Amino acid sequence: MSTFNQSLLFKAVVSVCSCYAGSAAAALVSPGDFAALSGTTSAATPVLAGTVQDDPLRAFEIRDGSDNLLVSGNLQDRVSLSDDLGTLVFSPRIRDTAGVPGFAPMEIFALQITGYGGYTTEIEFRTDGSGDQGPDSVSRSADGEGLRFHYNTSPLLPPDESYFNSILTDATAFAPIGTATIFARVGSTGPIYTTTLEGINVPVPEPTASVLVLGALGLAATVRRRG
Repeated sequence: MSTFNQSLLFKAVVSVCSCYAGSAAAALVSPGDFAALSGTTSAATPVLAGTVQDDPLRAFEIRDGSDNLLVSGNLQDRVSLSDDLGTLVFSPRIRDTAGVPGFAPMEIFALQITGYGGYTTEIEFRTDGSGDQGPDSVSRSADGEGLRFHYNTSPLLPPDESYFNSILTDATAFAPIGTATIFARVGSTGPIYTTTLEGINVPVPEPTASVLVLGALGLAATVRRRG
């Protein structure tokens, strides 16, 4: 083998090893798994760094059985394309939380996202971005669809915000067809209240993404014609 080819091979091996070393800080979470989380940075886990593809805010409100507002905020629904791997990183975080004067302070203790069935997920939260608290653990449902981030040891008390939860996947396409459920309660033993948001970004196969986009455009055109 020539010196030039040996050099190319060495660089390729180093590149591959760097990718795997970079992703080691994120936990591989398979269906039915549970993993403790401690936080990472893009420097420690470079595969999580990438170009933002979508970054909407989804407003939420949690109310009691009498329709009294208990806590509100936004779910930041960021999707990035990993610079190293060329696959998608989903980074939901809770922000802009606000309680209600006169009501007992609510603590947000869990966030569940559904729509990950059939995809690999390597998960950690990022401490080098916006936020105050990270989840202590994550669990995945037996069918692989749901990911639940647990804030048991560090619940979000308004105006606390969460760090970005980075979910590295093997997907290359996404669509807003998932759901997000936010769980809150008064103290550690109080009644639990939830709210569920639809239209959350999740991974999809390439053809599905195209069909969903075309469907959305067709619906918009129909609405305009009716208007």
